[in-house]
Amino acid sequence: MQHNILILDDHPLVRSGIRGSLETAFPNCEVWEASTVDEAIVITEEKSPSVAVVDLRLQDESGLRFAEYVANEEKDIPCVVLTSFASPQSILAAFDTGVVNAFLEKSLDIEPLAAAIEAASNGFSSLTLSAAREAARDIENAGGYNPAEFTERENAIAQLVADGLSDTAIAEDLNVACSTIRNHLTSIYRKLNVESRTQLASRVWRQRASSPALASSL
Repeated sequence: MQHNILILDDHPLVRSGIRGSLETAFPNCEVWEASTVDEAIVITEEKSPSVAVVDLRLQDESGLRFAEYVANEEKDIPCVVLTSFASPQSILAAFDTGVVNAFLEKSLDIEPLAAAIEAASNGFSSLTLSAAREAARDIENAGGYNPAEFTERENAIAQLVADGLSDTAIAEDLNVACSTIRNHLTSIYRKLNVESRTQLASRVWRQRASSPALASSL
């Protein structure tokens, strides 16, 4: 598979090192570099990368702003996030975008990054769901999730969100457009009176824990 990779990192030496490693791992890949989110957006509009490697902490901004742009513009660009410190808040923020397929420590070797890029390019998420669950364990989330209050399609989407699938992956699984998934999510959020993907997933996880047989039937 031909990989067209965008690297978003504000350190030239880091970008150069990642680029060299990726060009070795994927000899036929095309790689572009950006130091700011705005630069990354321009490159995306001009070059249409197939996957993005995004530094979480950029100078004066978060790399997740690029992931949010990808989500809002419905670009089919899975994002692999790199960070030097994986806080629970950053993991949940990445999960909430719906387009982050992997969340990796910068200290890792090239092999996990290459594997994450390969998986993301094939529609698989390697954002550790257990890590998202662990990060969300202390979230105060009043109320629960009652499948009877939702349509069959809404329940299917809620379950897939809780399974860690991105909006793109859910759309492919259900054979609908990404915009349709987002519309359903808006309806689900409104019914639950929640504001984020993580809050929805947390409620579904709790419902599964209390009614495993019911959850497995959905």
